[in-house]
Order: sequence, then structure tokens, then C-alpha cells
Amino acid sequence: MDGQIIWCSSVINVGDTYQMFASRWPAKYGLGGWTKYSECVRATSTNLFGPYAFQEIVLQKRTDNWDNTRIHNVKIVRAGGKFVLYYIDSSNETGFADADSVTGPWTRRDKIAMRVSNPAILVKPDASVYVFGRLRDKSGVNRGIAFTAPAYDAPYAVVANGDNLLPNDCELEDPTIWWANGQYNILLNDWKGKATGTGKAGAQYFSTDGIHYTLMRREPVFTKTVVYDDGTSETFSRRERPFVYTNERGEVIALFTACLPPIGPARVVVQPVDRYYPGNGREENTVRPQTESRK
Repeated sequence: MDGQIIWCSSVINVGDTYQMFASRWPAKYGLGGWTKYSECVRATSTNLFGPYAFQEIVLQKRTDNWDNTRIHNVKIVRAGGKFVLYYIDSSNETGFADADSVTGPWTRRDKIAMRVSNPAILVKPDASVYVFGRLRDKSGVNRGIAFTAPAYDAPYAVVANGDNLLPNDCELEDPTIWWANGQYNILLNDWKGKATGTGKAGAQYFSTDGIHYTLMRREPVFTKTVVYDDGTSETFSRRERPFVYTNERGEVIALFTACLPPIGPARVVVQPVDRYYPGNGREENTVRPQTESRK
């Protein structure tokens, strides 16, 4: 997608095709252009690791509704026999659209579902939904909070009174979530580096009840540097929006991140992961991205 910044990737497999939903906006507006121009697009590939080909614009802002400034932070899931696309408008406003087919047409809701940003969606076998996200409170603290609902289109209830579910008052951005080993597993950006010692590096947590979270290890899961399989590396100005793709056994096989180089357009980088299955707090057991090929 020449001339566009691509951000916030979320991938789902349908048949023999990988469907990527992402945010994009014109590169001429810079990274900050997401606040006015971000929209949701769909791209496809027969290979999880790409390349992905643009297919269509999925959602754009509506001037006469709650999502009137942008469509951002998109996350695609299956729930209740539907494809459900969650997204945010302004800070702490999350809603969704649903469709019978991954290609639409999409039906939007005319009200906000949750007061949260950066939603990470986990659909359980009984079709209930657990959402972990970021709430920037009045004091400017980015808390990790959660919501639950008996179905994706039912009312969402905040968990634990909206308290910060991360230990030691850690802050976050951009969580991604998956279920494996009988626990909730979350990878996120360590907002101020309290967990890893490196601001906005990747930190991994787990919880058996969705309320009490434990840091897996202090060493970052990822930093701003990506190592390629030709032996070279690239250090980005920003590396955000982690998304893990898991197989049917709950093993992580790919890590997607949105990357902005010092010079040139932002892009999504996908790294293979060697069928990672989470432990329950052992120091050595976190997501370990492998080298990525230069494309």
C-alpha cells in the first residue's frame, strides 16, 4: 500500500487464506495522522508471513455517530457464529461491527461497548468474551483493565472495579492476548519500563483468573531492534502493536508488530515463533521471536 502508514495488524485464517485487518492512513500526515485519518483495511495472503495484498477499505469514520474521528486499533475475531471487528475511536471508546462473512457486509453498533483503548479480545469456547485493554485515567496513568460479557453483543461488565490488573503499578499500551496452559497470556508494550527496565519494550504476563497477573520475566520479549535471517538488523524509532498468531493448540507461531524506521514508511513486520507454549512463570519461558527475512 504505497503512500500509506500501516499499523495495528490483526490476522485470522479463513479456509486457505490469511485475512489481515489493519489500520492505515496517508503517510503524508506522518505517524500522528492516525488521529484524524485512520481507517480499517483488509489484506490477504496464502502465507501467514506474507506478502499481503490489499483487498478493500472495510470501515471509515462516520460523521454522525460515536466513531466520528477515526477507526483505529482494529482486532478481528470469530464469536457467536459471526466475524466481529473491534475498534476504537477516541481514547477509551471501543465498539465493534459484525458480519456473516469475513468480507462483509459489516453491521456497526451505534453506541460504545466499553470505555477502554487498545482492546485485546479473547473469545472463550462458550462464546463469552474477555477483553483486556488500557484505560488512561484522569491522572494520566495507563492502567490495565478488563471487561467480560456473556456474548460479544451483550453488555460488557468491568472486572475488579476497573483496578489496574498489572502488578507493581506497571503501565501498558497495546496488549495482545491468547489462552493456553489453562491461563490468560498477554504480551504488551511496557509503557514506562517498570516491568522490563526498557520503555515500550515487550513484556509478557499470565493469569489463571483474569484478575491477578504475574510478569513472566524481566527480560524484554522484544525491543525496537529486529534481527533478520541474513545476519543484519534494523532498529526502529517505534515498535508497537504486538499481535500473536496461535495455532489450534494455542502455540504461538508468529509475532506481528507495527514498526516505524528512522527514515521511510511505517510497516508491519512479522517474525516466526517456534510453536511457543507458555509456562506458568518459569524465567526462561516467554515468547521468543526468530529472525525475520528481509522482504
